[in-house]
Amino acid sequence: MHKLCYCKWLTAIVLSAFCHVSYAQRTLQPKEKRTYAVELLKKYNPEGWKILRQVDSLAFHHPYDQYVEGNTEFDVRNSLGTIVHEMNHGYASLLAGKLKPKDAQNYMCYYLGSDEYHLVKFTDVFPTEKMGRNIPKNLRTFRFDTYIYNPKESIALASNTLGIYGLMDEWVAYYHGTLTDVNMNCWYEENTPGNAEDWYDYFSNVCSAINAHQEFKFFCLSYLVYAQKYYPQDYKALMQNHELVETFLNVNELFTQLIKKYEKTKEKIFADLRAKGVKVVEEDEWIYLNRFGAGNYLTEYKLLGKEMQKPAYQQMLQNLKGANKLAMHGSFGRQQ
Repeated sequence: MHKLCYCKWLTAIVLSAFCHVSYAQRTLQPKEKRTYAVELLKKYNPEGWKILRQVDSLAFHHPYDQYVEGNTEFDVRNSLGTIVHEMNHGYASLLAGKLKPKDAQNYMCYYLGSDEYHLVKFTDVFPTEKMGRNIPKNLRTFRFDTYIYNPKESIALASNTLGIYGLMDEWVAYYHGTLTDVNMNCWYEENTPGNAEDWYDYFSNVCSAINAHQEFKFFCLSYLVYAQKYYPQDYKALMQNHELVETFLNVNELFTQLIKKYEKTKEKIFADLRAKGVKVVEEDEWIYLNRFGAGNYLTEYKLLGKEMQKPAYQQMLQNLKGANKLAMHGSFGRQQ
C-alpha cells in the first residue's frame, strides 16, 4: 500500500503534526512494534492477524515492522492498514508456492477472509499500461500513475506486468488494509476521550484508503473492456478462469459492504462529536472537526462511480456474473 505517495495529501499530513495527542507515545523496538501490531490485529481485525500469522510461518518471521513509519505506538496504529496490505501480497505469492511448489510462478492465491482463498492460475495477459494509455486524463485518479500507467517510466509492479491478476492482487490487499483501518474505530472508542483530535487521526487513515475500492474496480473493468476489444483470446481465457471471476465478484461485494459499514460508523462518530459540541462539517474533499481537517477525497470516488454506470462497464459486470453461473465451485480451499 503505497502510503508514501501522499503528494496530494500533504496538507493533511502537515495538519497532523498539530493534532497528535499524548496517548501511548512510548518508543518501541522492532520486536515490540511487531508485538503491538499483533495485539491490535488480534483484537480489532482477526482477519488481518490470520494474514500475518500465515505469512510469518511461510516466510519464517517476516520483518513486517519495516512498514511502520516511525517508532511509537501511534506510528504502529497509523501503519496497521499498510502492514496488513503488504503482508497480503506476501500471502498471495507464498501460499501459492506452498500449494503449487513446482509451478508457483503461474499462480496467485487471493485471500478473502473466513479462512477461504482462491487459488488462481494465470492465463495470457497484456501489460496494464496498454489499457492505461487510453484512460482519459480526467479519470486518472490518485493511484493511476503508481499502478496503471506512467508516461515517464514503465511500471514494474505486478499491477502492470501481471495485468488483471496484478490488479486483483492490489484490490484484495487494499480491501484488507482498509478493513483494518475501518475497524480501528473500536480502539479509539476504548482508548481515547473521543475528541475532535482523536477522530482526526482515524478519518485521516480511513479516507486515504477507501477510494481504492472504486479505483481498482474501475481499473479491472477497464482492463476487461479493453481486452474484449483488442485481445479477444486473452479476454475469453480470463472470462473462463472461474476462480478469477469469483474473486472479482467476491472482493467487489466485500468492499462494497465494508464501505456501507464505514458510512454507518462515520455517522455515529459525527453524532457523538456533535453531542460534545464539536463542529462537524463534511465536504467532498474534507472532513472538518472543529479546527482539524482530514482529507475526504470523495470527488474522485464519485467521479469513478459515475463513470462505471456507463453501458460498457455495466455490461462487463453482467458478463462476469454470467460467467460465474458457469463456474465450477471446486476453486475454494481451506486455509491450512
